[in-house]
Amino acid sequence: MEQQLLTVEAFAHYMRGAITIFFVFWCFKLYTYRRRNRMMRLLFYTTIFIAFSYIKDSVFLFAQWKNSFWLDDFVNTVDLLFIPLVCAFFIEATNPGYPTRRQLAALLSMQALFIPLFLIFPDEIVVFCAFSVACVIALSTIFLVVAFSVKYRRYIKLNYSYRDNIDVAWVELSCVAFFVSLFVYYFAFDYTTWLSEALYNVFSIALWTFLFLFSTRHRVVKMLKPEDNDEEQAAEKIEDPKSDNEEVMSHNYILAVRLEQKMSQDKLYLNPKLTSVDVATAIGTNKTYLSDYLNNTLNTSFFDYINTFRINEACRIIEMMPEQGRESMSVVAQKSGFNSLSSFHRYFVKLKGISPKSYYVNSLMKKN
Repeated sequence: MEQQLLTVEAFAHYMRGAITIFFVFWCFKLYTYRRRNRMMRLLFYTTIFIAFSYIKDSVFLFAQWKNSFWLDDFVNTVDLLFIPLVCAFFIEATNPGYPTRRQLAALLSMQALFIPLFLIFPDEIVVFCAFSVACVIALSTIFLVVAFSVKYRRYIKLNYSYRDNIDVAWVELSCVAFFVSLFVYYFAFDYTTWLSEALYNVFSIALWTFLFLFSTRHRVVKMLKPEDNDEEQAAEKIEDPKSDNEEVMSHNYILAVRLEQKMSQDKLYLNPKLTSVDVATAIGTNKTYLSDYLNNTLNTSFFDYINTFRINEACRIIEMMPEQGRESMSVVAQKSGFNSLSSFHRYFVKLKGISPKSYYVNSLMKKN
């Protein structure tokens, strides 16, 4: 029994060393990404803080004062500073530009206030208050991330014909999983064993690997701010002061003719990175008019409109494929304008109700 306990303890120490090396490695890795955008800079700073925290814990483990309750409380109060940082990263990923530097500084200052407060009044109540504030920030972040993700997806659907590497589902999943695991760990801290600590570190490595890989592939979409949108709409009203029904119908007819021509003849949808701005420029209008026409006249979104053309193109290619020597579905997806096979398969099933391969089999049966 004692031998088993020693083995578990050794495994826990091994995992502590492994996760320390893991975060140090990603500090160097993210150094090259930090200039890409604000989201990556926030992730870089957060990773540095976490790596420093694990290094500090490893040093304290072998120090003579490792059993000091005062030091444990002080260190825990300092460690909570990473909560505002990681929260800022999650929010920035779903709503670029938010929180502002001033808001982030205010959050960090509010959390950091408990450090000198604990030095003056070294009491458990100060640590509890610091933890309570961190919990409020974390729970607020989960709510904001979910709310901003809904807004973000709506913006993507109205302005982009693809979602690969710009969707934020991974942010929602990472945010919820991270804070839930953190809450469980902190609330069960008094009952922590070597095994539970080792398992928590294993889970953390898996979660952060997922987060790091997706964040390095993610492309930040700059969403139009409300004030910019108001200015654009005001400019449009100046350019086109007539707004009676006849004028609107005439404009919609011209828009429909141009749009159909560009889609049917020029096949703009074959561009896998197509956006509403690209289409609006091609047909001689602006993004707002185009979105209004698609949403209110055709009752569809830009995303659905473009991908319907792509699926129809894919069906045409599939129906022409011979029984022998047919092209792979990844080639069909590429030729019909999709960024990836998974996106193609998902939307094909949504629109046609069957998979591309099943559609191909049905097509062969009709020929025979």
